[in-house]
Parts: sequence; C-alpha cells; structure tokens
Amino acid sequence: MKRYFHAFNFYAFSFSILLYLLTSAINTKAADWGLSYVEIGLINFVGCAFYVVSALIFGRMGDKVGFKRSLSNGMFLMAISLVFGFFWTLPIHLVISVIGMNVFFGFFFPSIEGLLSKSEKAAGVDPSATVIRFVLSWSAGNVVGMAFGPFLIQKVPVVVFTYGITLSLLGTLHIRSHIKRFGETLPGPFHDRLKNSLGEIDFPKIKDYRRVYRFTFLLAGIIYTSGMALFPKLISSTGIPLENVGFLTVGANIGVFLSFVFMSFFRFWVGSPRISFLTMIAVFGAATLTFFLPETAPTFFLATLFSGATYAVPYIFAIFYGLNSREDDHGKQGGIHESMVGIIFGVGPLVGGYFLQIWASLRSIGIMSIGLIIIVFVSQMTFIRKISTERKKTNV
Repeated sequence: MKRYFHAFNFYAFSFSILLYLLTSAINTKAADWGLSYVEIGLINFVGCAFYVVSALIFGRMGDKVGFKRSLSNGMFLMAISLVFGFFWTLPIHLVISVIGMNVFFGFFFPSIEGLLSKSEKAAGVDPSATVIRFVLSWSAGNVVGMAFGPFLIQKVPVVVFTYGITLSLLGTLHIRSHIKRFGETLPGPFHDRLKNSLGEIDFPKIKDYRRVYRFTFLLAGIIYTSGMALFPKLISSTGIPLENVGFLTVGANIGVFLSFVFMSFFRFWVGSPRISFLTMIAVFGAATLTFFLPETAPTFFLATLFSGATYAVPYIFAIFYGLNSREDDHGKQGGIHESMVGIIFGVGPLVGGYFLQIWASLRSIGIMSIGLIIIVFVSQMTFIRKISTERKKTNV
C-alpha cells in the first residue's frame, strides 16, 4: 500500500474529513438557528469568494517557495484559527469561521495538487495515476466528514475543532521533519503500475480540453453544492432531526467516491471527448430524475448520491487535463482548478437558495438542473464538433 499511497495522500484524506466536518457543521448550525435558504446560501457564497481569492493568490505560492514549506506554515495558522470554533453563539461567528476555513482550504488543495503532480511526474509516475489517487484520497475523507459533521456539531461540537487543531499541529511538525529529510521531493518508491501510461493526451489542444471541462465542471458542480449546503434545512423540514441529516446527505460524497473508483478502473475517457460526453449525460439524466421523486428519506439519499456523481465525473476530466502540463506551472494550474471549486461552492448554494426560497421542494432543484444541463449539452456538442473537424483536417 505504501508504494501506492504516501503521507501527502493521507493529508488529502484527513484534511478533507476536516473540511466536510466544518462545512456540514456550519450549514447544520445555520439551519438550527433558523436562517433562511438565501441566508445560508449567502454565508457559503461569502466564504467561497475567499476560497477563490486564496486559491488564485496563495495556491501558486508553492511554485515559488516550495509546496511543503507553505503547507507546514498554513497548517500552523489553521490550528490557531480553529480555536474560535469553541465560541460559536451567533450567526456572525459562522461567517467568520467560513471565511477562515475557505482561506486555508483555498491554499491547501492547490498546494497538495501542485506537490503531487510536480514531484510524482519527476519520479516517472503517470499523470493519470497521480490524479486518480489524489481524488480517491480526498473523496474518501469527504464521506467521513459529511456523515458525522451534523451529528457531532449538534451533540459533541468539541470533537470537530479538537480534531482539526490536533491534525493541523501534527501535520506542521511532520512536514517540517519531511523537508529536513527529503527537501521538496517525494521519495517513493512508487509501484511500477503507477508508471504505466493510461492514455494519449492531445497536448496541442490541451487548452481547449481544459476550457470546456472546467466550464462543464462549473455548471454541474452547482447542482451538487446547492444540495450539499441546503439539503440539511430542506430535509429537516420533512421532520427528520438535524443530527441525522448527515447520514442522508453523505450520499453525495459516496457518489463522488464511487464515481472516482469507477473512473480509475475504466479509463475509456482519457483523450475521448465523445465517450466522456455520453458518460456525463447518463449521470446527469439519472440525477435529474431523482429530483422529481416523492420527498422521502430514500429519495434524498438517491438525489444526493447522483448529485455527487454529477460533480465527480466532470471534476476528474477538469483536473486531469488541468494538471497535465508540459510547463512548470503545477501550482498555477492547481490554483485555477481550486478557484473553480470555490466558485462552485459559492454560487451553487446561492442559486439553489433562491430556487428553494421561491419553491421549497426537491423539484425546484430539478428545474434548476435541467436548465444547467441544457447549457452543458450545447457546450459539449460545440467542443466535440470542433475537435472532430480539426482531426479530419489533420488526417487529410
């Protein structure tokens, strides 16, 4: 197992637990204190605006000063900021915490992505293997954080912040030790399977691939994040206790994780826009259908499960083509990708919040989803037609 996953994959996993513990805790508390759908959406929007700025400014810091060094310093500051969580009593405290949390994670994920893609590429690891192991790591962490976040914040909130502080301090010490032993490299050894090429990449058109899949990821992600942020309030309105909501909304994270597992075993999508498009349409269609089922506990679980897949499939396309670069700009590309994540987690709850404020029903999210999927369909068809035309000209 050590030849497949290493300490920094573990950090992607463990800090993703923290991210979703905090995210679900904030949204659960907001629902518990009676905030409206729009107010919850605005809290998420404000926090994620800081995520975007952090990703774009601090995400590329590792390219200049070293990824490990910046990660160590960031974790130490995160440990200090988490102390504030013990004193939540007012909605404004949630706003302050969501800003601090998003500044850290907007910096953290591009730094991890940059470190993994740069160091593993130098060690001969295929870029697809790097991306797949990274997304499996953080998505597994999301499942744990989302499942237990609402329960813990309602029953034993001290556990959420104690976990974060302990993890951040231990991470700071470990990474500083790692720098002394290995510098900015990841020593391996890596299994030979990770060095086998998983598919051909069309580097001359890589910017076109990045552009269209990032746009698709942005729109599909709105469906996912609107549910993640607003479903605690919507589900609790049906009579399900808030502390149990996480066991339904975790379906989204399970959907993300299972999608990544599937995409890692079946790599038909690498360099194949047409097959990638058909995969997305199948997943988007299944998700939309669940929004029009009767609002029961199984329906909410299915809706979040397929919403997770809706997010995961274009995510892996976007990050794969984003981090595959012949230039030494892995931190920059990671920052761009994570800024997209920040936009999604900010815009999704805000847009979904307005839809649910008008009509507090799962069908409201379904109507929103149909509109977004139509735009994705047009964008993808335009891209495929362009790529096909250029390939025909090349073959003539």
